[in-house]
Amino acid sequence: MHRSSLFAAIVMMLMCGATSALADCREDHAAADQNVRRARAGIEKLTDSTDAAMCAAYRRYIAALTGQRGVIERCDAGPNRAQNVGAIDTAIADYRKRVEGVCKR
Repeated sequence: MHRSSLFAAIVMMLMCGATSALADCREDHAAADQNVRRARAGIEKLTDSTDAAMCAAYRRYIAALTGQRGVIERCDAGPNRAQNVGAIDTAIADYRKRVEGVCKR
């Protein structure tokens, strides 16, 4: 194989990998966003509920936020990446405080 052919093959492999990774990130973003919305809706439904139900809902929300944080950390290459991760970290910390106040160990 000539150098130019080898180079072209390597470029194609890298482009296919990048396209695949981009598609994976889009799917992961959509799934993570949906999980966060679902968990948030679960919290909103339980406004007059028991501590045990609120505890479970808060923990589901923290898990969804943690998943979303991982996707953003892995996939977001934009200039607001650190700000987005920081906002999720703040939300996670807030809900962990709520868990401490509501959940019995």
